[in-house]
Amino acid sequence: MIVMQPVLEIYTPDDFDLWPVAEIKGFGFLSLGGELSPAEVGTAVMCIASCNDIDPDGDRPPRPANALDSFLHGLLTFDNLFAAGGLQVTDKSTGVTFLPGCCDGLEDWRDWHQFVDAGSLLGFGHDPVSPILSFF
Repeated sequence: MIVMQPVLEIYTPDDFDLWPVAEIKGFGFLSLGGELSPAEVGTAVMCIASCNDIDPDGDRPPRPANALDSFLHGLLTFDNLFAAGGLQVTDKSTGVTFLPGCCDGLEDWRDWHQFVDAGSLLGFGHDPVSPILSFF
C-alpha cells in the first residue's frame, strides 16, 4: 500500500516564546494529521508563520508593532502561503519512503494531480541535480 502524507519541514526554534511548541532536535519533517499534540500544532503554525514572515510590500498592510501580531502578519495577509515541506510518499510493503525536496512545498500539492492525471514530470529540487518522478 502506498501512503501519501503532508509533512512540514521543521527546525529547532531559537528562543521562540509566543506560544508553546514541541521540543525538536535539529531539523526534520513533522507529519500532519489528527494525532498532533497541542505543542506539535504550535510548532506547525510557528513554521508556517515563519516561512511567510516577510516584510510587507505595497500590496499588504504595514507590519504591526506587537511581537505576536508582527510574527503572524504574513500568515494572515498573504493570498498564497508558502509552507516548507511537501508530500511524503511511503510504500508500506517495502518500507521505502520518498521525502519532499526543497522545491516541492506543500503549496505545490496540485502538481501531484498533474502527475497522476496527465503524466507530467514532477520535480523535487533544482539544478544542478534534481530528482524527478515519472511514470515508467
